[in-house]
Amino acid sequence: MSEYHKALSRFQLRQQLGRLLAILLGGLAWIALLWLCFGWLDAIHAFESPARIAITWALWILTTIAVVLAGIRFLPVRKRAAADQADLALGDSRRPISAALSLDSSSSDSPLGKLLADRSSTAAATALNQLPWQKTVPWRLSKLPLIAVMALLLVMLALWLGFPGAFVTVANRLLHPTADTPPFSHLVFEIDPAQPAVVYGDELLLHARITGGALEHPVECRVRLQRNGTHLRLPAFRESPTRFSRKLDGVTEPVEIAFACGKARSKWIPVEVMLQPNILAGKVRITPPAYTGMPEMVRPLDTNEISAIEGSTVTLELSSNRPLGSGELTFTPASVPGSEPEAEIYPGTVTTESAVAFSWQAVRPGRLSATLKDIRGTSCAEPLELNLRIIPDQAPVVELSSPPPLLLATPRSVIPIRGHAEDDFMLSQLQFVRTLQGFRDRVKTVAPEISERSYDFTDRFDLDELGLEAGQTIELMLEASDHNPSLLGYGSSSISRIQIISEDQYAEYIRAKTTLAQFDARFRAAQDAMRQARESLQKLKESPDDPKALESARKAQREAAELLEKIADDFTAFDLEKRLQDLARKQAEGLRENLQQLEHFQPQDLDEMLDRLGRQEPEEKQLADDVQFTDDVSSLLEMASRFREIYETQVSIAKRLETIVKELRNGQAQNRRLIPSLADTQAKNRQALDQFKADLRARVNQLQGKHDELAPLIDSAISFLNDLDLAAPETLMDAAAEHGHAGRANDAYTNAELAKEILARLMSKPESFAQATQGIPPSFQGAPDVNKNIEQMLESLFAQRNGQRGNGGDGQDNMGTGGNGGSGTPMSGFSTNLPVVGPDRLDFQPLASSSGQDGGKGKPGLIAPLPTTAEQGRITPTDLQSGDAPQLSEEPVPEPYREAVKGYFTP
Repeated sequence: MSEYHKALSRFQLRQQLGRLLAILLGGLAWIALLWLCFGWLDAIHAFESPARIAITWALWILTTIAVVLAGIRFLPVRKRAAADQADLALGDSRRPISAALSLDSSSSDSPLGKLLADRSSTAAATALNQLPWQKTVPWRLSKLPLIAVMALLLVMLALWLGFPGAFVTVANRLLHPTADTPPFSHLVFEIDPAQPAVVYGDELLLHARITGGALEHPVECRVRLQRNGTHLRLPAFRESPTRFSRKLDGVTEPVEIAFACGKARSKWIPVEVMLQPNILAGKVRITPPAYTGMPEMVRPLDTNEISAIEGSTVTLELSSNRPLGSGELTFTPASVPGSEPEAEIYPGTVTTESAVAFSWQAVRPGRLSATLKDIRGTSCAEPLELNLRIIPDQAPVVELSSPPPLLLATPRSVIPIRGHAEDDFMLSQLQFVRTLQGFRDRVKTVAPEISERSYDFTDRFDLDELGLEAGQTIELMLEASDHNPSLLGYGSSSISRIQIISEDQYAEYIRAKTTLAQFDARFRAAQDAMRQARESLQKLKESPDDPKALESARKAQREAAELLEKIADDFTAFDLEKRLQDLARKQAEGLRENLQQLEHFQPQDLDEMLDRLGRQEPEEKQLADDVQFTDDVSSLLEMASRFREIYETQVSIAKRLETIVKELRNGQAQNRRLIPSLADTQAKNRQALDQFKADLRARVNQLQGKHDELAPLIDSAISFLNDLDLAAPETLMDAAAEHGHAGRANDAYTNAELAKEILARLMSKPESFAQATQGIPPSFQGAPDVNKNIEQMLESLFAQRNGQRGNGGDGQDNMGTGGNGGSGTPMSGFSTNLPVVGPDRLDFQPLASSSGQDGGKGKPGLIAPLPTTAEQGRITPTDLQSGDAPQLSEEPVPEPYREAVKGYFTP
């Protein structure tokens, strides 16, 4: 191909490209025009998505056809037309491009013709190559389409700037016909719920809030079935000017909903139909903490409560009727005052296709709420609600039953120790702790390894080994621990305090618990034992060949020797008992010698044996006389203590009435109701005074002329009685009682106070009996131990009287539980109601006595059978021995209260 033809072909191609550009611009203008028209129609008619899709496809098809037809019609360019266009572009009137195309060197016969044709082609090729490319493109053809495109773009820009919302909405609807773009409207739709879902067959309540302008058309709820695209138009119910609602009943298939008002509507929102899973069964696996030693427990979930030991690992497995995708367990701890419980969430683990398991560590009680979701995310209708009850690991319960909480003991006492420890799971060890004030604790592990729930501990605590002294206090306690790794499983018993007292204080305690009859019984027992020993020898002397008499003599000697040896080694509380000890030791030696001779009995030895037992008769008689004299004096001193009790009661009555009178003067009447009760107490105290006078006269009459040394005390008692009759405090007591029953507090107090002053005046006189009412013992000529014993007996009588008042009475105050010393004040050592442990002492209990008197008949009082053993380790001060706690009878206690009553009365 020649250069000319190449240049002409390039020009022809550029001509075609120019025409193609014009066709494209024309097609673009066509499309823009159709788009504007389509948008205008859509803004008016609000086509739905299927219509928009169909129209869009139709427009694209028409545009494509038009462009293709235009291309077929205008795109081809022949060479002749191209040569003409090239000549026009060159502007040469000779038209060299067309001329060169007409000349063909191959068709010329002459050389000149070929030369001229070649020269013409070369010149035309040179001219085409030198022609600028801008002139080779037919720009004029694109001018009109370009103007149309620009005009349409300006129209679009004006619409966009003038109506941006409408323009964007319509553009989106046209550019994305398949998308769910609602038609343009000034109304704004807010659908609640935004993502509606309904359980299969249930109802769905929809709400729409429409704002942005006035509602010119009725609001309707549109429902579109996804199955076949069917549309339903349902009226909406107006709840407020801007709020509408519609309820869909029995939704069983997926649908789409939208709210519309005229051509304006909301987006189509799909409604999900959910199939709910149901909980069919449950299983609970509880793994207790390892330290408890308890096995793992697996049981079905048949109640609404799960009970687990604190710290246990709990696994809850729930099975459903549908394939499960997940589960969630919400634990809400029990509320604690002052803080808001924070819920804890535990995700479930899918164990099988239709089962989910939850695991957590149970440390707090609370509420469990389990929710299951199927593989589509549908939750069960209602969560499973359960209670979680925590069984705490309680600290061991430790009881120290002996010694009691407070115990008095002498330094050489042996204390029985008894304790019990119990744990809800398993004990670990038991420790015995003792503490002496001023020293560090001494801890002794008495059970280092325990694998039981309960453990009983017994031991004996020897105080002598510790070298304690009077006045010190030692504290005892039991501590037990369990296997809880938190180190909080420690329990301790209550502290038992042992106060060390001297033997003198212990003797004071014994005296405070010893009655006149008990004091006398010890001496009578020794006398009876010696009397029986002598009588048995006399009978044997009368019948030396009688084997029964011999055996009786041996038995009498043996029993008397044993008793006297015990008396000789017994603890002494009264001074006269020391003389009895010396005498009993001597008599016991003689009895033992008689026993040796009776083992090889010879009748001629009887005189020697009788003589041996008679050696101490003078001393024995003197002791018996001194004891009898002490008893006689004590009988009068007992009356002095009774008068002191009457006086103390009168002081209490007057003091209480005085308090009530002061309260009434201040306008406080809450204790007025106590006045009749105090009047009753006053009447009883007056009766006690009458009884005192009668008993004192009887005793004075019995003792007159019996002992010369006793005469001053008897005269003093008679004088005291005369003064008492002359003072006549009974009339004042009667008046106080009468006024009290009538409710006249001031008059009752005045008379009670005057009666008290009369009693106090009688006690303040210097005579011996009046002094005895103050706790000052009389003094007599004779053995010092007799006077000391009388002083001790007076202390004992006052202690017993005050002990009775301290244990309660007829409206009386608690005036103290100790005895009165020589000054008439309560004993400061300790209370006689406290348990005490000290040296063993024989307990002689008389069967019948009259305060050591024989009733004026000259016969000795009866005594109980002779004691064979001493009280060992006495703990309680009355009838309890060896630390035994009183056994509470459960019979009168109703069943629901037995444990509480038992706990209250347990030391």
